Amino acid sequence: MFLRKFLIYLYFKIKTPLISTIMLVRFTVCNYLSFKEKTSIDFVATSLTEYRNDNIFQSPLSDISLLKSLIIYGANSSGKSNLFKALSFMKRFMLSSSKETTSGDEINIERFKLSTTTAKKPSFFEIEIIVEENKYRYGFEVDTHIVHSEYLYYKKKNKEFLLFERKFQTIDLGKKIDTKSQQLFEITRENALFLSVLAQFNNDISIKIINGIRKVIFIHGLDDFMSSEDTVKLLADKKYAPMVTNLLRSAKLGFNEVKIEKISGEELFNKGNLPKELQKLFLRNSRESNVVSTKHNVYDENNLLVGEKFFDLNSEESLGTKKFFALAGPIITALTYGNVLIIDEFDSRLHPELCKAIIKLFNSEEFNPHNAQLIIASHNSTFINSTNKLFRRDQIIIANKTKFGMTSLESLYGKKVRKDASFEKDYLSGKYEGTNINLIISNQLNLDLFD
Repeated sequence: MFLRKFLIYLYFKIKTPLISTIMLVRFTVCNYLSFKEKTSIDFVATSLTEYRNDNIFQSPLSDISLLKSLIIYGANSSGKSNLFKALSFMKRFMLSSSKETTSGDEINIERFKLSTTTAKKPSFFEIEIIVEENKYRYGFEVDTHIVHSEYLYYKKKNKEFLLFERKFQTIDLGKKIDTKSQQLFEITRENALFLSVLAQFNNDISIKIINGIRKVIFIHGLDDFMSSEDTVKLLADKKYAPMVTNLLRSAKLGFNEVKIEKISGEELFNKGNLPKELQKLFLRNSRESNVVSTKHNVYDENNLLVGEKFFDLNSEESLGTKKFFALAGPIITALTYGNVLIIDEFDSRLHPELCKAIIKLFNSEEFNPHNAQLIIASHNSTFINSTNKLFRRDQIIIANKTKFGMTSLESLYGKKVRKDASFEKDYLSGKYEGTNINLIISNQLNLDLFD
């Protein structure tokens, strides 16, 4: 009932014309943090019949249907966050390697540290995306000093075609890359990506891929500050403000209106009680900031409405309210522009029913017309309870770390779990691995032996 009311109340038409969308097909990483071997997450929908109308969509390529969401479970320290760090590193390096580094600068790469076989090997990253009805496969190998290899292919019908392939400082160019690109490669540093250089010099294909990767948005569920700014920006825009307001109201957080005020550093400072030395430092470095307030109704002794009171969001609202406010902007943006939204610690601070409602938004043809994709990491097993009907077996990923420190990722479909299995019960019992239960039981047995 809560979900139904949530979705009905939230109803809005997204009329924003799309500049371009990105569809994430597959991401692969190797020799990075806890990923020793090649490990992938895959959005390609399998032949499963469940929830086909809501949870999957047809890509512009006739042979590829994609999942709208993935949920990743796993024990503490199993590598869930490392997956997001790997994808975040790839995005950051693609966007900035040609602009924000100079010759000789080290590359901030963290190879798998628990094996002598990986110590001197490069880390590997590959992404497959669909941008403007074309599928691209792009990847590179890199260590802390240089790019070892880099390649870009595009798919036409059932065949891949080379755009370029690099081995250290030599390059093989395909027919779709103009001959002037050879000159650009000659100025590409050994610690920079050729794709980044091409985009910097307005190569059409590279710009499409770079603009596509910009639409992969990361949020850490325990750090709300940056994404709160995204929500504030949308509230300041007349086109998006009603959408954000409806989303906030639908969550029934106790307020009906949000007010944004720009306040100078001095005014902001006067609200606090800082020591004099800190006051001087604050005023010297402060700029104009946005202050968010929430409007609450005030009632008399007969419970009649007599006025209103504004609460400061940061100091007077709950952690859950602040988190949902922070997520509101990125959610609206993703649904409007067809972004890929990645949220670590998704369910922290939020009520499970509210989390389910967010998942429902993305697994919805009506509210997700541009096929935005959602990737979340969670410890809340109720999301895969069969009664909730939120995820297919190919959408549920289990992260597991071996005794050798290696992370593996496998879907319930890959584990050959039956459709009628009790996903939540079996997961919590340790049947799919990805929990700390075996370790806890083992430790308890050891303690009993010494008692």
